[in-house]
Amino acid sequence: MYAVVFFTCSDNDVGRVDRASLPQQALMELFIFGLNEPEEICGSRDNPDDVCEWQGVKCNGDREVEDFHWGFKWDNGTGTLGLEFLPPSMKVVAMYQNALYGTFQLADLPKKMEVVCLFENQLTGSLDLDSLPAVVRSLQLSKNEFTGDISLENLPKCLKELELAENQLSGTICLTSLPPALQVIHLKKNNFEGSLDFTRLPASMKVINLSENRFSGTIDLGNLPESMVNFDVRNNALSRTVRMPKELFFLVSRGTNPPRVRGKQGPHRGKYVSRDIHEYQNMNSAHKK
Repeated sequence: MYAVVFFTCSDNDVGRVDRASLPQQALMELFIFGLNEPEEICGSRDNPDDVCEWQGVKCNGDREVEDFHWGFKWDNGTGTLGLEFLPPSMKVVAMYQNALYGTFQLADLPKKMEVVCLFENQLTGSLDLDSLPAVVRSLQLSKNEFTGDISLENLPKCLKELELAENQLSGTICLTSLPPALQVIHLKKNNFEGSLDFTRLPASMKVINLSENRFSGTIDLGNLPESMVNFDVRNNALSRTVRMPKELFFLVSRGTNPPRVRGKQGPHRGKYVSRDIHEYQNMNSAHKK
């Protein structure tokens, strides 16, 4: 089967696929034909099975494609991503631990997209997070080869997970305008730099991992959310002094600078102390006794 493709011709969208004018079967065929061995998904390149019967595809009651999962292919999972071909009904695309390569535009994601899981591939290019669909809840792009700076100031309000670890991203980041629903942010092993402001994190925040970057300056831990269970800023160029609540409960990994902090907070408002981060190793030993 060969799909007839229609493209829009407006000045702003020259060459873009008009999703509304194509059936879902045709769109998904165009999408998987960018992958090696699409026959493993659709049965036959020349005469594909009905899209709702494909390997890794989940359709809703109206036989509209909502989920596509294609993972653990490693070096056999090569190909490129044509996000512009994903049907407008798509909510989840999970293509992780493969060897996908090339660039893509987050702006091409369908407006209903909620979960984007593309970690451990070989994807390149920049990431315009401002163009994410408004309903995205989870963006997992760790362990790729993305470059350039990112903006965290206009993320979707319902975003809960942002995982961009182990790429080649750079520049400064702003943590004072994160979405209220955010719970997890992983940015470790990139090339980010500049100072860090933890004074206005979302109340829902549970995990922050900014380790192995180039952040500098003094960090203020006086207003960490009570929900925080894992806080990791090791292996940066941060000052040896931190500002923290006196009654904040810490478990700190030994032999690291700066520390990895895990635990829960107590009733500490208005009670602060500045200490050398190496003192936390002694605090950790005392707590274990």
